[in-house]
Amino acid sequence: MTINLGMMAAAAVFAVSPALADDEKSAGRIAKWDAAPVFKGDGWEFKVGGRMQFDYAFADADVADINWSAGELRRLRLGISGKFGDNVKYKFELNTDSSGDVNLEDGYVQWSPTGGAWNIKGGQFKTPNSLDEQTSSRFISVLERSAFTDAFQFNRRLGVSLNTKSDNYTLSAGVFGDNVNVMSQQEGYALAARGTFSPAIGPENMRAHFGASIRYRTIGDTQGDIRYRQRPVTHIPGRIISTGAIAESDLFVGGEAAIIIKNFWAAGEYGASFADCSAAAMAATTCVDGPTLTGAYAEVGVFFGGMKGYKDGKFNRPKVDNPVTKGGTGAISFVARFDTIDLTDNGVNGGSYDSYILGADWWPVKYVRLGINYFNVDADLGSSTSGLDSNFAALVTAGAPVEDVEGVILRAQFDF
Repeated sequence: MTINLGMMAAAAVFAVSPALADDEKSAGRIAKWDAAPVFKGDGWEFKVGGRMQFDYAFADADVADINWSAGELRRLRLGISGKFGDNVKYKFELNTDSSGDVNLEDGYVQWSPTGGAWNIKGGQFKTPNSLDEQTSSRFISVLERSAFTDAFQFNRRLGVSLNTKSDNYTLSAGVFGDNVNVMSQQEGYALAARGTFSPAIGPENMRAHFGASIRYRTIGDTQGDIRYRQRPVTHIPGRIISTGAIAESDLFVGGEAAIIIKNFWAAGEYGASFADCSAAAMAATTCVDGPTLTGAYAEVGVFFGGMKGYKDGKFNRPKVDNPVTKGGTGAISFVARFDTIDLTDNGVNGGSYDSYILGADWWPVKYVRLGINYFNVDADLGSSTSGLDSNFAALVTAGAPVEDVEGVILRAQFDF
């Protein structure tokens, strides 16, 4: 698809403008940087929504002696959502970034046969895995998700899932094909499930979270082998570690925990991907005996003038006690995260790294976020140059596979 970025942004403005003209109440919400207007009729509901995230990042590679600095449109999304009656909900959303490509992100219909807690979802959406991955990019604690969620490719796929939830638990399981934007004669498939439990303990403003998820995936006959790779936190530069193409299938198992106590929170996850080596990788001795690749993170954070949000087994929009639209100063949050990933085991030498991230966000209102992250990545680049940034590949080729990358990410974010 080739849709101009300007056209997409203009469409977002056009979609909201009728509400500003025709609905005084909705116009008031927009003027206060509040939620998008909701249009309702007899048994139906329709809403236009979107988000914009613009980043500027600086990065310095110590051993390669390279500096990067660049801005990028990280995400620009426009979509519609709503419901028909009490039993059917829907969401369709397009996304673009600095590449200029436009793809379908979410595109699904959700049906509750009895109008109760159980529902069936069909279409394109994320496989149910990982607290960090299920949390919207608008509300994750740092500006980029944990390294293992990207390396293990938790993505959106065309599928069907059965889901239920209550005040203190969620459960989802589904069967999936490939991403609808992937073109292949014979696609692979995935099976995935996730459950969470959030017991009611302590005072009203205290919330605990425990969860686990699993995913099995396999490639199609005409698709390339699975590879695992990751960037040094920011999108500039390119990948710093990579296994190359090594697996025809894998099984992911992960655990997660979090707690919110008033304005303080802590969270962490651990995940392992058990790879099934492909015949080609075994013949090349780049993968033997089913390697186990792992990743984990732990974080602590605090809000001033607000509180971390949580809903339905994931972090949600934060609470801002005194938004600037009401004469306040908004909310400020601080977070520290340790993130680690290891892509080396049983013949696979895809490298590993530890990253340390310090972040601060200002939420003038709950729909606007101005953030800054400092990061430091201590990496062993491994022995594979497949898909690496050329500067890091040169270090591997030269026999100096150790690197330290330090940098800063700035983000301006608005959603409606």
